[in-house]
Amino acid sequence: MRTWLLSLLALSSIPSLAVGLTAWESIHQTIHTYPLAIDSKDFALLSKVFSPDAVANYTGAYSNLTGLAAIQTSLAAIVARLDSQHALGTTVIDIDCKKKSANSTTYFHASLFGNPYSIGSEVYSYGYYVDALQRRTDGWRIARRQLVFLGPGFVGNLSLVGM
Repeated sequence: MRTWLLSLLALSSIPSLAVGLTAWESIHQTIHTYPLAIDSKDFALLSKVFSPDAVANYTGAYSNLTGLAAIQTSLAAIVARLDSQHALGTTVIDIDCKKKSANSTTYFHASLFGNPYSIGSEVYSYGYYVDALQRRTDGWRIARRQLVFLGPGFVGNLSLVGM
C-alpha cells in the first residue's frame, strides 16, 4: 500500500511539468522526483530524472554508471532489501538558457532501514548531489550526477550497505 501511494503521488505531479513552469521550477521538479522513485522502488520513474545516456558517480562500486538502465539497475540493487527515505534540502540551480543546460547542487539526507526492521537496522548518509542537466524534448534531465558525502559518509549499521 505504501509503495503504491508513493508512486501515485509521484506520478500525479509529473504531467504538470510542461504547463507553465519556469525553467528553474521544471529543473527543481526533475531533481526532486528522484527520492520519490527510489523510496517507492519505482525505478521506471527515473526516466523522468535522468537522460538515457546519463553518467552517475555514486562512489565505490557505483562510481561509473553509464546509461539510464545501469543507473536504474544499480539503485534498485542498493535498496533491494531496504526501506528508505531520501530527503532533499537546499538546492541551488544555475541555468544557461542559451545552451539549454544547467548545473545544480542539492543537499540530501538518506535514511535506510532493514526490511524487516529491527532495532539497530538503520544507516544514514549525508551529502549533496552535483548535477549537470540538459533541456531535452521531454523536459529537463540529469546528464551527469556526482554524489559527494559529507562527514563519514554512512553512519549506523554499515552491514546494511555492504560495508
